[in-house]
Amino acid sequence: MDFFSRRIKDKPSYRWWVYGAVAIGTFISIVEQSATAIVVPSIAEHFGADIPTAQWMAIAYMLSVSALMMPAGAIADSIGRKKIWVWGLLVFAFATALTGLSQEFWMVLVGKVFMGVGASALQANGMAMIARSFPDEERGKALGLHMTIVGLGAIGGPVIGGGIESYMGWRAIFVFIAAFSILALCIAALVLEPDPKKGSTKRDSIKDFDWNGTFLSASFLLSLMLVITFINKLSFFSTYIIIGTGLSVLLLIAFLYREKTAQNPMLPLGLFKSFPFSLGSASRFLSFTAGSSSFFLLPFFLVSGLGLTTASAALYLLPGSITLAIFGPISGRFADRIGTTGPSVVGMLLCSLAMYLFSNVSLNSPLLLVGIASGLSGMGMSIFMAPNTSSIMGSAGRQHYGIVSAFLNLTRNGAHIVGIAIPTAIVVSVMAGLGYEADLSDTEKLKDLGLRTAYASAMARAFQLSTVLMVFTVLLVILGGIRGRFGNQSIRPESEIG
Repeated sequence: MDFFSRRIKDKPSYRWWVYGAVAIGTFISIVEQSATAIVVPSIAEHFGADIPTAQWMAIAYMLSVSALMMPAGAIADSIGRKKIWVWGLLVFAFATALTGLSQEFWMVLVGKVFMGVGASALQANGMAMIARSFPDEERGKALGLHMTIVGLGAIGGPVIGGGIESYMGWRAIFVFIAAFSILALCIAALVLEPDPKKGSTKRDSIKDFDWNGTFLSASFLLSLMLVITFINKLSFFSTYIIIGTGLSVLLLIAFLYREKTAQNPMLPLGLFKSFPFSLGSASRFLSFTAGSSSFFLLPFFLVSGLGLTTASAALYLLPGSITLAIFGPISGRFADRIGTTGPSVVGMLLCSLAMYLFSNVSLNSPLLLVGIASGLSGMGMSIFMAPNTSSIMGSAGRQHYGIVSAFLNLTRNGAHIVGIAIPTAIVVSVMAGLGYEADLSDTEKLKDLGLRTAYASAMARAFQLSTVLMVFTVLLVILGGIRGRFGNQSIRPESEIG
């Protein structure tokens, strides 16, 4: 297999071979997420799980990915990205197949955890491999093309998931994804450049890796995210929540101290001295937090609230995926030519409008409104993400692409968890205030119009919060543009970042 990669690596077209190999692995991991999202109501109904329980399908996966994202990026720097990528696809394939064979809901959650282990290797390194393969002047285009793959995966997920579930059941989705993952593994093994032979240096790099920082970061993320998710069932002043919050703070302090004093830190804190890096990361986190509610809440609204089939519901969410795929490369090219601020502001304004439209959706609203809002949301995120990512990676420098790629995906996944947990808490609270439990898994209960109306009202409240967060993100992006223009805040040379 290495013979083929050696023959093509010196050709100018090799960067496109790398792009293709990485794109296939990225595509199937995104397909799994979007396909699972559209069939969550069906899986919840099969196992009799209510909404707070069903959310753990997404949270278990994202917790696993988030805890291992930074280590996966840093370990890849030590032992090579090809090995991490191939092993990640192998773990992802087997975990997906096992998830499809689950007989209890807890088995589904275990499968999602191990899928997250494999996906962490893919998400931590895919963007870095693509960015490294293209010259700096084409970085925006490369990242825009990466967003095209994300968009195509988001398109394919609902279509593939909805179609397969309608004819063969939800289990067949995971079998299909497992088989496609093995194909992606074979292509990556054939195309990607072999890892350099480092001998004892390789062993030393693994030995000197910041394992203590890895443990502290993973523990902090798990503690914080468990606190956020359990606020749904426990009061904010619960003993467990207070203890968990205190533990999260202590673990964060310990992690920051470790990274400041470590000789080879997992996350160089000097990166945050760059204003574009810090503000860009904050904007990214808020945008994904605000947008994540739509991925979890809308399938329940369409399938359980309106009684649509999974395949029909997917069609109304499809515009978001289509616009995500179309506008990524366009935005990336504009960012290369005119800068990152303008496209980022436009993207967040469109997302703000989309969240506002979602907040006005009710059982009596025309379904066209859902499709329009979905399209605007995908367009806005696509226009925002390529310039945002380019700005952050450009401020960090090429030698940090690996760890920054992992950090950016960690930011996204952490935001997804918060963006699911908080809206779910709002839905549970609002529905309880209206006298209903947040449980849409019983087909007999769904005959109650009041229950479905209560869910629609609660969902609207959650999207009101998303609208506020999107508007605040617009202000952050504008602030960054003003600082960059009048504060002489240019991209720092690589040598200045520790």
